[in-house]
Amino acid sequence: MRRLVLTAAATALTLFAAACGGGSGSSSSGSGAASGGTLTLAPLVQAQPWDLKDAGLGNNTQYYQPVYDSLLRLDPQANPVANLATEWSYDATNTVLTLKLRTDVKFTDGTAFDANAVKVNLLHTKTGTNEAAGQLKAVKTVDAVDASTAKITLSVPDPSFVANLGSVAGMMASPKAIEAGTLKTEPVGSGPYTLDKSATTSGSVYTFVRNPSYWNTAAFPYDKIVLKPLTDPTAVLNALRSGQVNGAVITNSKNIAPAKSSGLTVTEYTPGDVEGLYIWDRGGKIVKALGDVRVRQALNYAFDRDAIVKTARQGMGQVTAQVFNPTGSAYDASLNQKYPYDPTKAKQLLAEAGYPNGFEVTMPDLSGFFPDQQAALTQQLTDIGVKVKLDKVPADQVISSLLSGKYAMSYFVLASFRPWDTIVIQAQPDSLWNIMKYSDPTVDGLIKQAQSATGDAQAALYKQINTTMVDQAWNAPWDFVENAYVTTKGVEVTPQAYAAVPPIYNFKPAG
Repeated sequence: MRRLVLTAAATALTLFAAACGGGSGSSSSGSGAASGGTLTLAPLVQAQPWDLKDAGLGNNTQYYQPVYDSLLRLDPQANPVANLATEWSYDATNTVLTLKLRTDVKFTDGTAFDANAVKVNLLHTKTGTNEAAGQLKAVKTVDAVDASTAKITLSVPDPSFVANLGSVAGMMASPKAIEAGTLKTEPVGSGPYTLDKSATTSGSVYTFVRNPSYWNTAAFPYDKIVLKPLTDPTAVLNALRSGQVNGAVITNSKNIAPAKSSGLTVTEYTPGDVEGLYIWDRGGKIVKALGDVRVRQALNYAFDRDAIVKTARQGMGQVTAQVFNPTGSAYDASLNQKYPYDPTKAKQLLAEAGYPNGFEVTMPDLSGFFPDQQAALTQQLTDIGVKVKLDKVPADQVISSLLSGKYAMSYFVLASFRPWDTIVIQAQPDSLWNIMKYSDPTVDGLIKQAQSATGDAQAALYKQINTTMVDQAWNAPWDFVENAYVTTKGVEVTPQAYAAVPPIYNFKPAG
């Protein structure tokens, strides 16, 4: 949910779209984006539907940020600050959130932004099944106390709810467009830009021009934002070198040195993502062997995490055996010693579980996006007797294939933000990225307690959840990834915590 999430993810998700080329980025100076000019970015994913109930997180957010303003905004440390909502406060139960709203904002179709718009949006987005909707599942009712006051009642406390109102879940679309059902094809928001349909080709290029009525134009120095989805690592590097795009994340760490030698600026940051082997089928529905904890533990012993980070990521990662973010209270550094690289131990556990010759598993082939990671995954599983069959999946179908429950396990990158975000993204029985809806009574009980706890008591419960998930080998994480965002001359960017890519409001002309 960065992520999603997705992320997501999520997500979290730094994956999967058909590569596209052509076009040329422009700016007022010709060598990069300048104030009043054009900023061209290359997201890693294709645009999702404009209807926010269908919205994902992670790399998807750059498509929504130009047109949809959010109730709150997140600063570079991911702390919520005022935006459409100027004040907010919880009651003593942490289930009733009151928002005070700006009174000078209109959507681009002329509809006023007010408390009723907040009500319509949150209840509408909540009806979806994607990551943004998942962040609103605790919303019970939304009341318009008056035009500038909205009261949101949650069914249970949500420790991440306020922060999530600063992302896609808190974005606002025109209530008129929601009711008309037209958002899937044409976004209508109150954001700093509007979609220029005449300069947009779905799947190839998306052009956004300045909204002259936006209330905070100083926060967005560019007159035009252009998004060109690209996934092929070589195509991304070439587009940056030629100036066709002004900013993109580098997914192949081997391209970082060439980017620097080309005079491009490389900004390294931790997006809040964990990569590795994600075991979707912990209950053994598709592959019976995975229902045995000894088999899942064997998979953890199979991976040389240090070598993977050194080779596949060129050192751009922090080795981990847990899915919780190192900056959060759930993280326990000692858990990273649980599964040292030990193929002999892995084979022993497989034999004890009744699989002395290993087992067979089909996984999606992601070598087109992450060739080194896919190669390491396949080889090190083969070394312990796990026979891997790689399934060729069209790029635009990988996420849907995973979410459909087609694969028992796969390489993946999933968002890991605040502890509660990670739980919502993948640990609850109804989490989007708990694909097979696996349920563990111990984890479920701890989650229920943590949801209403606060302070040290909540942190202790988070650690218990994390410890149980590692002991039971829910997944086989490798590392907490580090990203490299590359920009052309004339563009400055500030990374944001828990964000796969920087938000558009963190870009500005250099100098």
